[in-house]
Amino acid sequence: MQRAAILTCATVALGLSVASPALASPCDDPQPGWLMCEDFEQGGLGWPEWFEQSAFVQCDGCPEGVNDPDRIRLLDDPAAAHDGDWSLHLPAAAAANYRGASLAYRSCNGSGEQGCLLTGYEDLYFRTWVRLADDHQYVHHFLSIAGTQPDEYWGADGNAGCRPNGYRAAGTTLDFNTDHELFFYTYFPEMNCDMGGYCDGAYAQGICDGCAQKDMPCENGPECCWGNLFAPEPAEVLPTGEWVCLELHMHINTPGEADGTMSFWVNDALALEQTQMHWRDVEELQLNKAWLQHYIANGDADQPNQVWFDDVVVSTERIGCTANGDGDGDGDSGDGDSGDGDGESGDGDGDPGDGDSDSGEGEDGGPGGEGEGGDATGGPGESGESGEGPGADEAAGCTCRSSEPSPERLWWSVVVVLALGGVRRSRRRAA
Repeated sequence: MQRAAILTCATVALGLSVASPALASPCDDPQPGWLMCEDFEQGGLGWPEWFEQSAFVQCDGCPEGVNDPDRIRLLDDPAAAHDGDWSLHLPAAAAANYRGASLAYRSCNGSGEQGCLLTGYEDLYFRTWVRLADDHQYVHHFLSIAGTQPDEYWGADGNAGCRPNGYRAAGTTLDFNTDHELFFYTYFPEMNCDMGGYCDGAYAQGICDGCAQKDMPCENGPECCWGNLFAPEPAEVLPTGEWVCLELHMHINTPGEADGTMSFWVNDALALEQTQMHWRDVEELQLNKAWLQHYIANGDADQPNQVWFDDVVVSTERIGCTANGDGDGDGDSGDGDSGDGDGESGDGDGDPGDGDSDSGEGEDGGPGGEGEGGDATGGPGESGESGEGPGADEAAGCTCRSSEPSPERLWWSVVVVLALGGVRRSRRRAA
C-alpha cells in the first residue's frame, strides 16, 4: 500500500510538472506588441539552421558566414540556461584574443535579411536575461536600441565620433563600467564633444572628414564626439554570477522637440528614466534595431569576459520580467528612482573606433569599420560545458504525509526527482 501511495504521488507530481506554466517558454505565448522572442531552445538545429529561423539578421562573431565558437555559440546546458536547456554563450576566449560578439534584430518589412526595407516605431522595449561570469571585468558596449530611416538600413552604423544631424540615425546603449555600474551612452545633436588636446590637428581632421562624408560635418570646428553618459544616482550595479533581467526602453522624440525618453529596469525595478531628449528632426527617422551585444574589440581585454543571454524579447510595449513564468516582478532590487543622469561628455577612451554602431567585419557588413553587427550569418555552432553557470532549477517535491521516512520512501523520492529532471531536460528539444 505504501508503495502504491508513493507511486500515486509520483504520478501526480509528474503530471503537475508537465502542466506547470513555469516550464512554458515565453515565446510559446507572445504578448501584444512583441516583435520578436528568442529562447534559444531551437539550438539543437545547429547554428546555420537556428540562425536562419531566428529573428536575428546580423552576427558579429560569424566571419565568412561561420560562427566562431570562441566568440559566440549556442549552449546545450540546463545548468547554464535561465530557462529550459539552451542559452546563448559568448566565451570571449583566449583563442579569439578575448573578443566579444553580438546579434542584431532589425524590424524588416517582409523577409528578414541584411539591407531590408525597415518598419519603424516610436517606442521600442528590449528585454533580456543576462548572466555575467563571476570574474567578469570588462565590456566596451552592451545592449542597444537604434533607428534609421526606412530605406537607410546601414544608417545607424559607422557613426562613432560624429555629432548626429537629426535625420540619419538615433539610438542609445545601456553600458556599464569596470565596477559594473550601469549607464546610458547616447549621441544627440546637442551633445557635448571634445575639442583640443588629443582632438586636434590631423587626428581631429580625419574624424571630421569621415563625418562630413556621412552628412554630419563638424560645423563647430574640429571636434571628437563620443556618446554622452547618463547614470542613475545612486549607482545601479549589474551583479556577476547570477541571472539578471534587464529591460531598456527608448521613446523617440517628436521631430524638433526635446520630449524623448530613455529608461532601463533591473529585475523590474526602474533604475533610470532620462527625459527631455532630442534625437531627431524628421518623422521618417524611427526605431527599428535592437542589438544584443557584448562588444570587446581586439586587444581590449587580457582575460575571458564570459556572458550568457536567454529569453530575449523586443516589443513596442513594456515587457517585464514575469512574461517567462519566472521571477515575481515585485521590484525588490530598487526603489525606481528615476535620476536625471550626469551628461558626461564621453566614455573616456578618446577612440574614434570605439565600436559605436560600426558595421562589422563580415562580407555583408555594409559601410564602416570594425565593430558590431556586420558579419555574415551562419556556421556550425558547438554545444558544450560552460564551466560555470547558475544552478539548475530544483525539482518540485512530493507533499505526501508520512510518519517517518523509510528507506523505501527515500528510494522512490529519488525516482521522482530524477523523473522530474528528465521531463525538464527533454522539454522543447529541437529535432
